[in-house]
Amino acid sequence: MTLTRRGITAVAASAAAAVALAGTFQVVIQDHSGSAFAATTATTRSAPITERPLDNDCSGGHVTFTFDDGPRENTERVLDALDGFRIDAVFFWNGQRIKGREHTVTRALAEGHVIGNHSWDHANMTTGELPDGTKQTWSPAWVRSELERTNEALIAAGAPRPTLYRPPYGAINKQVDEMAQELDLRLVMPWGYHEEDNIVDTQDYEGATTQEIIDATVRRMRADSIITMHDGQGQATLNSVDALQPIVDAMNERRLCATTEMREDTTGGVLEMYG
Repeated sequence: MTLTRRGITAVAASAAAAVALAGTFQVVIQDHSGSAFAATTATTRSAPITERPLDNDCSGGHVTFTFDDGPRENTERVLDALDGFRIDAVFFWNGQRIKGREHTVTRALAEGHVIGNHSWDHANMTTGELPDGTKQTWSPAWVRSELERTNEALIAAGAPRPTLYRPPYGAINKQVDEMAQELDLRLVMPWGYHEEDNIVDTQDYEGATTQEIIDATVRRMRADSIITMHDGQGQATLNSVDALQPIVDAMNERRLCATTEMREDTTGGVLEMYG
């Protein structure tokens, strides 16, 4: 059985639906690497406004910002904003996007960010389906190649060997995770099955407005939250960037700081569904 964010959203409203997950579960995948993913044209907008950066004693704890699907044209804008807000973040990048953007890798590392593995080409690693709808023949060797090629591309660009991975779409099963563990990669899910899993999926890739991103994040954000955003999108990325100032304001009020250190449990309770 494979779980994805869209599948969980459809069933998380009731306990009875959770029981249904124990049987055959047909999921619908939101493709945020299709037309929206491709529409990441360079922006001519002015630099992000960062009037009030993080500035508190961190006594409320820490949260971890994560950004997926880069590096792409708007990644530099994300880096500008994070620098202005004094936020260190974790990026999950696709290996095929690295060539030609080695300078972005260098900059991200120099500014204190961590880079994790998001597969080679944003494939669903449980089915072999690619963003354009074509399908690779699924095999353990293919999954391993998706992860290893990305590791190699990042290392060649000057990054340390990744220790974290996030499966595209949050599509994961035990078999894929076991292969990732063989490569010393630890799973960081983009969403959690339960509220207490404390993973805040902003759903920016599904067209959430800036205000919706602010509302969803500020409402749920607390110590040890993992916040999921995207740097490899078009308008979705810009909406997330524009949401950062109010989110940072809330962090200062709650005395929360940002960290790239992942808490112990980052699986969102998803793998537990397999028993």
